[in-house]
Amino acid sequence: MIPASRLALTTGLLWFVAANLLGLAMGLGLLPYTWRPAHAHMELLGFVGLMIYGVAYHALPRFRGVVFRRPGLALFQVILANLGLLGMALAWGLGWDKPIFGLFAGVSALAGFLFALLMLEVLWA
Repeated sequence: MIPASRLALTTGLLWFVAANLLGLAMGLGLLPYTWRPAHAHMELLGFVGLMIYGVAYHALPRFRGVVFRRPGLALFQVILANLGLLGMALAWGLGWDKPIFGLFAGVSALAGFLFALLMLEVLWA
């Protein structure tokens, strides 16, 4: 398993736990509901997205019978995805300005685009 797969799967599980704790804190009234979008994105981009990245980096090259050629770039992509999500979640919950949120949303979008390019290379190269 390449380091990107391991990191994506590990951080995906950590985002799952963090999102559930955040949801619990909101439900108990410990945090305001301004954290709701952060909770949703932690579940979807954090847990679901990173689990998809981790499984795809491991499984797709094996399905195609090829060697994954860019493990360093994949690791960079997973780090970008985590940084983008962390920034977006904090921006929502803490009420940061839209340009800061937009910066982190752009980082997250770049990570998704990079993932698509890496998987297209595996599928068609």
